[in-house]
Amino acid sequence: MEFKELFQKHTLACLAGGFVIGVAVCGIGSAAMAFSGSPAFCGSCHAMKGEAATFAMSSHRALECTDCHLPHDNAVHYMFEKGRTGMIDTYHEVLRDYPANIKISSEGRQTVNDNCLRCHQTTMGSVHADVGVSMDTGGDCLKCHSSIAHGSNHLEGGIKVE
Repeated sequence: MEFKELFQKHTLACLAGGFVIGVAVCGIGSAAMAFSGSPAFCGSCHAMKGEAATFAMSSHRALECTDCHLPHDNAVHYMFEKGRTGMIDTYHEVLRDYPANIKISSEGRQTVNDNCLRCHQTTMGSVHADVGVSMDTGGDCLKCHSSIAHGSNHLEGGIKVE
């Protein structure tokens, strides 16, 4: 029996099977995407152990790494950056050439600042980083708050601002 005859004879079963396989692939892919942005996943790399440990003590510990470290302006930009940064991290993890103290890039710093403003929008309306410079026009959250999520000696429960 040829494939065409088999499909015609069992069309409904083939469509149902294809649907089930499609749902399974989407579910597994979605779970993998969610897990790959979690502190448990990111902290599994040798170079990120310190960041994961300090993050676990921070006031932001309920968030995912991707909440701060990936852009959230649109899904295409998010997926592109997730893939790009994931490949860079994998490359450096395999080569074991991360520096002892990981520094955030200027592009990464801008992404984190944008996400600070996205989450803390209501608080930031009246805050000025420099005299006369509104946070939404170029202020730098990390200038004063660089140790909030990955610093050491976190205050019990963090700083409550909202």
